[in-house]
Amino acid sequence: DPDVTQACMRPCPPDALPLMGPVPACQGVHIAAGHNCWGILWAPITGLAMAELILDGKSSVDLRAFSPARYMKRKGARGRSNVNQSVGEQW
Repeated sequence: DPDVTQACMRPCPPDALPLMGPVPACQGVHIAAGHNCWGILWAPITGLAMAELILDGKSSVDLRAFSPARYMKRKGARGRSNVNQSVGEQW
């Protein structure tokens, strides 16, 4: 019997929350990514929320927790840097 090894990488930010919303410093650019293995299940609400955000400027879903800005370096920020932290679940 051959040895079998499986390696997977799930698209998941370190805090396990997806990235949804406008990309800071890139006018007109939006992102909806990092949903981990739940992407197919979250696709309908993600699509609706992002369409509302892009077309109307606001979403009926509160997207603040998913803002890509949470990973932007802030001037004068204190605390540990997450630069060398993995950006996905691996096993």
